[in-house]
Amino acid sequence: MKRIVILLATIIFLLTSFLKLNAQIKSIPDMLSGSTADAEKLFQAYLKPYANAFGANLNGGWYNTAKVHKLGGFDLTLSVSAAIVPSSDKTFDPSKLGLSDKATILPVGALAPTVAGENKVGPEISYKDPITGNITVAKFKTPKGTGLGIVPSPMLQLGIGLIKGTDATFRYMPSTNFGDYGSMTMWGVGVKHSLKQWIPGIKMTPFFNLSVFGGYTQLKTNMNLNLQPEVYEQSLNADISASTLAYDNQKMELMVKGFTGNILASFDFPVIALYAGVGFSSTNTNLTLSGDYPMPSVEGTKVIVKDGNKKTDPIDIEMKSMDGSKTKPRLNAGVRFKFAIITLHFDYTYASYSVATAGLGISFR
Repeated sequence: MKRIVILLATIIFLLTSFLKLNAQIKSIPDMLSGSTADAEKLFQAYLKPYANAFGANLNGGWYNTAKVHKLGGFDLTLSVSAAIVPSSDKTFDPSKLGLSDKATILPVGALAPTVAGENKVGPEISYKDPITGNITVAKFKTPKGTGLGIVPSPMLQLGIGLIKGTDATFRYMPSTNFGDYGSMTMWGVGVKHSLKQWIPGIKMTPFFNLSVFGGYTQLKTNMNLNLQPEVYEQSLNADISASTLAYDNQKMELMVKGFTGNILASFDFPVIALYAGVGFSSTNTNLTLSGDYPMPSVEGTKVIVKDGNKKTDPIDIEMKSMDGSKTKPRLNAGVRFKFAIITLHFDYTYASYSVATAGLGISFR
């Protein structure tokens, strides 16, 4: 019963996180109104912590022992990894992003929350019409944070014993639809191979196992956006009478790909196993905004929004890690308990974004 309660609590927390994230992200298209180049910089600064956290989660939770299955053996494991966003990545300084010289940030020197930051709006950014120099054509505040500095990701994976001391591992999360909010899906594949069998000095050592592991995972999230002409009517007193489009095809897609390679060691006793891994993790994140987005313009002394002045599929960028590197070292250690065929494991990965993982499974060696 406790395990069921923990699993339900995790699912509820994941759903809450997704809905909070979506609620804040619905407002980020406002940043398109000033400059597409500036919007890309703001999107990256705002979303980077969650992109990094998802990447860290994807590279975790792959194993709970260095021991491989016998031919035909298998394990089925449900785990939840939770990446911890460092406090330094919960805010960013818009004035240091290299925004256009037409952008005015108020108050000067104010920090903006990232998606993992506090649930409050950031500084106001505005743009003047470059021709007249005195008409405000864009004005918005950077989005609120979610207030969630821990990012969870559930994993369901199957490991199968193959020939010559090799396991194949598959992980999958079916496309989960959150109604009007969007959807999320994930899949991955990994291979673990015993090194112990090839080293004469330790080949016959009881309880000790040594192996090498590599795994690739891909996570895709789609979120519905909603930037309507009424935003400019409220913020700029713009004339929107010439705008007739529905603007109902706006979406944001975040694609995160993770690859990890590790040397694993474990001491596997009848009930308890102690395991550790050292290696690297590599992530690649792409952010795209698709659909049509209404944009303001100036005619005479008036700000107007009309169908002919819109941006279509405006954003397609590759996001780098917070430290500027896609490949990072990782160190992992954990413990697994086995009761007949039931396994329960916990581990912690030390990295720039540390990850705690807990899992429950069945295993037939």
